[in-house]
Amino acid sequence: MSLVSDNSQERQKIADYVVANIEKALENGWVKVYYQPVVRALTGQLCGAESLARWIDPEMGFLSPDKFIGALEESRQIHKLDCWIVKKVCSDISERIHNGLDAVPVSINFSRLDLEATDMLKVLEDAVDEYDIPRDYIHVEITESMIVSDAELMSGMIERFRSTGYEVWMDDFGSGYSSLTVLKDYHFDTLKLDMSFLRSFDDKSKAIITSTVIMAKEIDIMTLAEGVETQEQVEFLKNIGCGRLQGYYYGKPMPINDFFDHIKESKIEIEKRQWRHFYDVASFHARRTDEPLAIFEDNNGVFRTLFMNEVYKTQAFGSSYDMETIDAKVFHSRSSFNAQLMKFVDTVKQSKNLETFYFTVDGSILCLKGKEIAENSGSHIYISSIRNISADSNIEKSNSLAFRLKEINHMFDTVAQINPSNNTIIPLVGKFRYMRNIPTDGMRLNSYVQKFKKDYIALADEKKFDVFCDLSTLASRVQSSFKGYVENMFRIKQVDGNYEWKGLSFMLIPGTEGKEFLMCTKSTPDDTHSILNKIQELYNREDYGLKSDNSQMYAKMWENTVIASHLKFFWKDKNRKFMGASKAFLDFYGFTIDDILGKDDEDMGWHIDGKAYRDDEIAVLTNGAVISGVPGYCIVKGVVHNIICFKTPIYDGNEIIGLMGYFFDVDEEMARIDKLYNVKRTDTITGCMNKKGFLDVLIDYSQNYHNLGRDYALIILRNMKHARVMADYGEDFIEKLLHRMGQEILKVTKDKCAVARMIQSEFALLLYTDKQSEVDELCSQLKEAIESIRELDGNKMTLKVSISAMLRSDKEATDENMYHKVLERIQQ
Repeated sequence: MSLVSDNSQERQKIADYVVANIEKALENGWVKVYYQPVVRALTGQLCGAESLARWIDPEMGFLSPDKFIGALEESRQIHKLDCWIVKKVCSDISERIHNGLDAVPVSINFSRLDLEATDMLKVLEDAVDEYDIPRDYIHVEITESMIVSDAELMSGMIERFRSTGYEVWMDDFGSGYSSLTVLKDYHFDTLKLDMSFLRSFDDKSKAIITSTVIMAKEIDIMTLAEGVETQEQVEFLKNIGCGRLQGYYYGKPMPINDFFDHIKESKIEIEKRQWRHFYDVASFHARRTDEPLAIFEDNNGVFRTLFMNEVYKTQAFGSSYDMETIDAKVFHSRSSFNAQLMKFVDTVKQSKNLETFYFTVDGSILCLKGKEIAENSGSHIYISSIRNISADSNIEKSNSLAFRLKEINHMFDTVAQINPSNNTIIPLVGKFRYMRNIPTDGMRLNSYVQKFKKDYIALADEKKFDVFCDLSTLASRVQSSFKGYVENMFRIKQVDGNYEWKGLSFMLIPGTEGKEFLMCTKSTPDDTHSILNKIQELYNREDYGLKSDNSQMYAKMWENTVIASHLKFFWKDKNRKFMGASKAFLDFYGFTIDDILGKDDEDMGWHIDGKAYRDDEIAVLTNGAVISGVPGYCIVKGVVHNIICFKTPIYDGNEIIGLMGYFFDVDEEMARIDKLYNVKRTDTITGCMNKKGFLDVLIDYSQNYHNLGRDYALIILRNMKHARVMADYGEDFIEKLLHRMGQEILKVTKDKCAVARMIQSEFALLLYTDKQSEVDELCSQLKEAIESIRELDGNKMTLKVSISAMLRSDKEATDENMYHKVLERIQQ
């Protein structure tokens, strides 16, 4: 009894001390913020941290949270501690960001008493603004008990935090009695699973955790497991799709410098801000399922497996492997599966749709399905399923088509199942040869037939192809053939750019009542090409007014074009060596024909980006690519010229023997167009005016002020965080943001203003008005509209708008200095 009494007295002594000294402890730095790592399950990268308070007292020594949190809550002083933690966390993050060091989002625990005692959102917003950090570096943690104790207060606060741009997490989910009701009535971004589930790591707790993770994803909530201590727990949580992991397995709570030293010593990579949403999407799609499921990352051509369940491994490989073995087997080998997968990935990347491909490996027929779910800076995340049709327990039911695909795969280059009545096409075999660049709105049979003709059929065969592929007569033609199929020969362009004779056939699928067919291409006997190539050229000269007996006329036509055209023509042999050039070409460079004959671009050394031009020409000569409207640069007499280039293959029969091209100088063309039309005044990124267009309009406004007495206002606004967004997310993203900003500005101004993007994230507006109040109101609306952009393509951001304006009638304003006067106010 005395021991209990002594412990009680000691706790009361500490509590009294805490209550009396909290402000002194905060002022003197006795309270510290410790950080515990949060790691992304799929990648093993550090993706966040939780902030936790520790009290290291000169008199009482080290005080753990259970020694002082309760005392502060009972004395209703907990808000003093939590407000201090908010500022300290923001300060720590700011110091790292502004010193060019890695930083990660940090979660901060709030108490219900915090929200009753003060406006914690204002406290947080003030700290974020003072230390100049983006909002997405702070997550707010609240407990289920807080909601139960005051549902009305918490409902409003959760919505305020989330609408302002902060994620709200529920801490210790599952520790209370009304969690499901809370999830129904409130929206959280992440659930933190109560660590008690992991302490009793038995079958029952595993089942509860699995069900919770599945349920959370069904209602669009991410998951984080606390208390992770063992490799077994890590593997289990990864396999069920838990997104983030936290616990002593990755590190205990520690001061910030020790925290990052520990991360470095543990060789844990740190997730960059640019990739948070990218991996959030991947994490959300990883889940426990009885269906085959895999998630792959394509990092600019470097592949790795992020997630693969046991069912997928069994279907794809016949047995289970670890991730390292899978990546070595699939991505780092020359296996047939690797080759098939790379082709499949290429199509998925281009189409952006769910794609299906059938192929054979070791005598088995496999059905592979996949879709891109995230893309960022050239990297992609794909979700995939696979099924071994040959091993399907219901193989008898699918026997009619599945097993026949084995033999069809060896007989034909490509096979697709078509249904003209509902305008569908489903690729079965060899899809990747002729089905590239599929439109994002899906695959329709009629559009595919036209695309196939345009991209692959020789011009001379197009009319015959149109008749053969007339879908309205297909059924009757197949029926009247008495063979169950119709076929014909066409010259089809191959990967190397040359044309080969191929057999194209339509076969009726039995049992479909004449509604479904197989559309197939197949190779021809070896001597077919030499025989047929002699019969006809790739195009019909007559279609263009050309006749065989007019060869002398054609020669004169080309001779005059070479001499008189302002376009710079040139032609090269199979090895990219110059064979000739037009007068405009030679005059442009100041050469004679002898200066270039037998030389390639590298010999001449006139291109700034020689690799791009070389790659284009190799593509023309090796696969028949047609290069159209490619911008580039070249140096002529020390001056850099912007040029636009076009190149096409030269065919002799069906074979490429060289290339012909031409280019024009952009500045020359613009000067020529300027004589007839005004220079284009639109900013291509935002759709607003560009700088030149704005200056032209500004002259009009100025003239109307002097001649008609119409006063006007100049407004300049700038996103002061342009550089930060650019550094974190890249140029492609910043262009999307600029476009969004332009749209928001136009939405606010509603055609009342002339709007232009001047440079980076700086916009200028002109408004006819003589009322300062109208200008002030518009400025306020514009600032609010731009700063309300807190997310784009799933990526979080915090924009800060500086905006200023001046009326032309202002005594300080002149035509010459008005823009600079407003700009000075912006920069202040």
